[in-house]
Amino acid sequence: MAESTDLPVASGEADHDALAAAAAEPPHWQERDAWTALDDLDVSPALVPASEWPAGLADNGVECLDRPGLYAWWVDETGAADLTRGLAPGRDLTVEPGRIHLGHAGATKWPSGRANDDTLGRRIGEVHLGGRVRMSTFRWTLASILFDQLELRGQGAMLITATSEQALSEWMGAHLSVALHAHDDRDTLGGLERAVLERLDPPLNLSHMATTPLRGRIAELRKKISREP
Repeated sequence: MAESTDLPVASGEADHDALAAAAAEPPHWQERDAWTALDDLDVSPALVPASEWPAGLADNGVECLDRPGLYAWWVDETGAADLTRGLAPGRDLTVEPGRIHLGHAGATKWPSGRANDDTLGRRIGEVHLGGRVRMSTFRWTLASILFDQLELRGQGAMLITATSEQALSEWMGAHLSVALHAHDDRDTLGGLERAVLERLDPPLNLSHMATTPLRGRIAELRKKISREP
């Protein structure tokens, strides 16, 4: 009988390969997690006005500043009209009052499995409301749409002036509110975000979303900030 030419795989190598494969595949979120998130972010959100962040959290019984999770930005009627106007006159593109953007704070990065210690409090307060356009995709999108209305000024690729950042923050404080959903399993948070994005289809989200005329226009407008002036 001919001897097999296949060499046995060392157990250590097999264990290493199994661990590598496991690390590349994030654990799956539970369906109940999606329904709870949808309730907190869309169906019955406890909206906190941006102008009252973070003090307004207590008024709404929300206590999750130091936890990971999802958040949804909502815009009022006047703010929606500003965004519609900024998308360009004469175009059939409209932003309706309500939920316009969704994001996460603290999701593990896959397929590397790299940990992310971000929290909802830090993400909302320091990155979005108190940050700069180069730190926040949401601020970048808003600044691109409102560039002319707020008389913003660029000073380099992904940079606007300090006065412009302040004007944008003031607009956000006047017209936006945020809803939060804590989700402590950082490993499944990214997958949960994608599932909620698919079901809610927020108009100002571009990554992982289907192309629409409105999203195409936003991508075009973003170039005025992403490029050198």
